[in-house]
Amino acid sequence: MKLSRRRFMTISAGLALGGAAGPAVGQTVSWRGVALGAEAKLIITGLPEADGRRLIQLARKEIDRLENIFSLYRHDSALSVLNTESRVQSPPAELLSVLSQASAVHAVTGGLFDPTVQPLWQVYAEHRGKPDRELVDAALAKVGWPLVKYDIKEIKFARPGMQLTLNGIAQGFVTDRITALLRSEGLENAVVNIGELSAMGSKPGTDGWQVGLAVHGDQTATDAIELKDCCVATSASVGTTFDGVSSHIICPATGRPVRCGWQRVSVVHRSAAIADGLSTAAVMMDETHLVGCVQTFGQVRVNARRSDGSLLVV
Repeated sequence: MKLSRRRFMTISAGLALGGAAGPAVGQTVSWRGVALGAEAKLIITGLPEADGRRLIQLARKEIDRLENIFSLYRHDSALSVLNTESRVQSPPAELLSVLSQASAVHAVTGGLFDPTVQPLWQVYAEHRGKPDRELVDAALAKVGWPLVKYDIKEIKFARPGMQLTLNGIAQGFVTDRITALLRSEGLENAVVNIGELSAMGSKPGTDGWQVGLAVHGDQTATDAIELKDCCVATSASVGTTFDGVSSHIICPATGRPVRCGWQRVSVVHRSAAIADGLSTAAVMMDETHLVGCVQTFGQVRVNARRSDGSLLVV
């Protein structure tokens, strides 16, 4: 079973590079393709056309390079090799960085964020969201973040049959990297959306960027927040489903799809990777746990819609 996903990778530039002026300013250039295992679109506006096309090429090249590390859809990616062989030697620095961030989120969420749920995810995907309990138990035996051992020399699994999915944090990491790339190119004001959203600087004439929040990325936003030099990630238990009902987010403790009291949870942090991981875990938490997690991690804001439609802002 293949779940349908789309990514809109948008860079909306508020100022032209190099202070260019004249009729060339304000052009829109775009690209459509596949990135991070999903249909994708990249748009750059507000720059001279030549600058926009150059940035698109730079972003595509960097995304492609990172896909060779994190993609579950490329058999020769570093992650796929790890999942197939249960180890990878001399791992890429970017993979180690994401694993380190995953460890931090795993710890602060009490283990709810756990990338080793991939065997469970596969079982549910292969059985349209309704696998037998025996299959779930067998997959659950392969889950456990402490069983992932890593250092600069090697990453390895301590138990046969383990696999990782980094879909709950790698999109945020790639967003962070593209943001850093744009900053290195002199861009100060932009919105970068590669699965998760990074707001650089502010829209000219304002104090930030207005960002809409919705349960599904392709739905009309029901809420809005203002961001400046920070990121937001949104998770919803029914944002994607296996069978129209069962959530694609699997609880690592029970091995069951999440059923929660949230329509959506949006997390704001200076790092899109951290916001991504925290939002994934947050939909599994009750309100007390969520507020405690935010207070423990620090420098985190939450905007969440409860199942009854009321709003929680922390």
